[in-house]
Amino acid sequence: MAVSVSGNNNTLVYGKGDVCLRINPFDNFRMFTLYEDWRSDEHKPIDLSGGQKIYLVFKSKNKEIRIPEYDAIENEYTVDKVNGQVLFKISKKNATDILSLNSNIFYITRLYSLGEAYDKNEISSNEEVLFVGQWREEGDGSIEGYTSQIKNLTAMLEEKNKQIKNLQASNAQLMAQNADFAVQIETLQNDNDKMSAQITDLETKVADYESGTEYTGTVIDDNAQHVIISRVGNVNNGKEYTEGQLAAALKSLEETSQN
Repeated sequence: MAVSVSGNNNTLVYGKGDVCLRINPFDNFRMFTLYEDWRSDEHKPIDLSGGQKIYLVFKSKNKEIRIPEYDAIENEYTVDKVNGQVLFKISKKNATDILSLNSNIFYITRLYSLGEAYDKNEISSNEEVLFVGQWREEGDGSIEGYTSQIKNLTAMLEEKNKQIKNLQASNAQLMAQNADFAVQIETLQNDNDKMSAQITDLETKVADYESGTEYTGTVIDDNAQHVIISRVGNVNNGKEYTEGQLAAALKSLEETSQN
C-alpha cells in the first residue's frame, strides 16, 4: 500500500512506514490518497467506495483514538473515494489527546459494511490495515531541530567521504601491487619457457643417446668397406698398436678408400 497526504505541503507518494504526519493542537484536516503499490510507476489507487468504512487510528499500549472518515458532502472539500481519496478531521480535542500519547504510530484501516450483502446495518469485524506511518507535532520541525539534523548529516557525510578516500587509496595501492605482480609473473613465465626449452633439448639428447649404436655415420656406397681399428680384443694378441702399426693401418685405409 502507498499514500500521498494533503496538508503536509507535498505531493510525494510514500510506502508503508515512510510518511510522517504533522499534527498541531488545533483542528487538523488531512486528506490521504491510497494506492495499491507505491513501487509501481502507475500508482493505481485503491477503490474506497462501496460501503467501506475508513478510519484513522492512533494507538498506544493503554489508549486508542479512532477517527472516522470525514463526511465531505456538505463542505468545500471534494473527495474521490473511487480513486483512493479519504478525508479525516482531527478535532482539537483529538489532537490534544494524540499529542499526549507515548506512541507516534498511526494506522489507516478499513471495515466493510454488511448492509448491502446481508441487508443489515452492521459492520464486519475483520479490520484491515491499509497504511501505517508515524506522526510528529508540527513544532518539532523547528529551525534548531533542522540545524541539528544538518550538522549530524554533515558529520556523517564527512565520515563517509573519509571512508571513500581510504578505500580509493587502498584500491590504488592494490592496483600498483597488481601491476608489480604482473611483471613478476611475466618474468617467471619467460624463465619457465626457457627452462622448458632446455628440458626438451636435454630429453631429445637423452633419447638419441639411449637409441644410438656403437657406430654412427653416413653410408656412402653399398659396396663401401669399413676398417675397424681396435685396441681391445684378440687383435694383436690383446696388445696395443705401436705408432708404426697405426700409421701402417691408416695408410692401408687410405689406399682402400682410393680403390
